[in-house]
Amino acid sequence: MSDSFSKRPWFYHFGNWFLRLAFRILLRVELRGLENIPRDGPVVVAISHSSFLDPLIAGAYSPRDVVPMAKIEAFNLPVIGWIIKSYGAFPVRRGEVDMTAVKTALRILQSGQMLVIAPEGHRSENGSLQEGREGAIILSLRSGAPILPVAVWGGKSFWKNLTRFRRTEMKCFVGKPVLPNFQGKITRDQVTGMSHELMLRIAEMMPPELRGYYANWSGPTSGFLKPYEEPARVEKKKEVVHVK
Repeated sequence: MSDSFSKRPWFYHFGNWFLRLAFRILLRVELRGLENIPRDGPVVVAISHSSFLDPLIAGAYSPRDVVPMAKIEAFNLPVIGWIIKSYGAFPVRRGEVDMTAVKTALRILQSGQMLVIAPEGHRSENGSLQEGREGAIILSLRSGAPILPVAVWGGKSFWKNLTRFRRTEMKCFVGKPVLPNFQGKITRDQVTGMSHELMLRIAEMMPPELRGYYANWSGPTSGFLKPYEEPARVEKKKEVVHVK
């Protein structure tokens, strides 16, 4: 299998450098939990999504390279479309089961990369969490990759603050990685429960007023996901050469 995702395009690293520089001027970003990011191997990064800044924040400050998924409409926008393509993102058709995007996502995970996906499916209009869809769970089940819950918020006021020459306060909190918890044949109800528990893990990192659909959740809250334990690194012993 051809691996076109293991090496990020040149613009990716330049873009991240530029974004971090711009963010220092335009934003105040509080980061927590970066130590929870697995050091290597495939990861499904599940982020909350209320502004265009969310995936940029997640990518710019990640210690590892990420591959973002973006709505196909964005690829046709002037300038923005070119930037998205150059950044190494790939398109997804919203509102349908886009098998091409699913296959691409699985290839990315099989190549050991970090994939960024918004489980809500589209941007929240009011900034609060929407009901989660099952895409992140299905990708984890099919690839074996852990899921990393990430809560990002604050970007809704960016344009308003920009016109007033104010910096925007943003938060990016990274939770602990998890895996689907199941035995034997998995059911649709289990997949749905996993999706809701993932969203609850994202919600608990956010302020109560932004938890939206999950603010007063009355369904099951645990048991569908389990902690991911990162394999211990095995350090190779250095060979000692004795010179006589």
